[in-house]
Amino acid sequence: MNVNLNSIGDGSLQERFNLEMEKVVKNMKDPNTSYKEARKIVITLSFKQDEDRNTADCICDVQSKLAKTKSFDTKFGIGRDLKTDQYIAKEYNAQIPGQMTFEDLETDEERIENLKKFEKKISPAIGG
Repeated sequence: MNVNLNSIGDGSLQERFNLEMEKVVKNMKDPNTSYKEARKIVITLSFKQDEDRNTADCICDVQSKLAKTKSFDTKFGIGRDLKTDQYIAKEYNAQIPGQMTFEDLETDEERIENLKKFEKKISPAIGG
């Protein structure tokens, strides 16, 4: 017996395999997934025959098993809003909301120019 899998369902089996293969490759290239975990494509052909045993219905299923995305850590402050009495959760950040950094204030050229001015000011004070 020689069954061409490419012709099953007028090419639908091959088409579904190609879709799952694309998912597998995309998952493998995703840096948020483990490179060590194996991915799988499972093709299942389930046959159910009739009472006369002359024909069989075939249910075709193609599924991929992908690597899950890596987890990551963060911190939340939790409490209660004293004005509204509602519970709140806010993710901690390295910066206070609305706080500006020096990078927000100056361009690279301005920063270099300001450093040169500062050096000129302190040079006499330190004996230079």
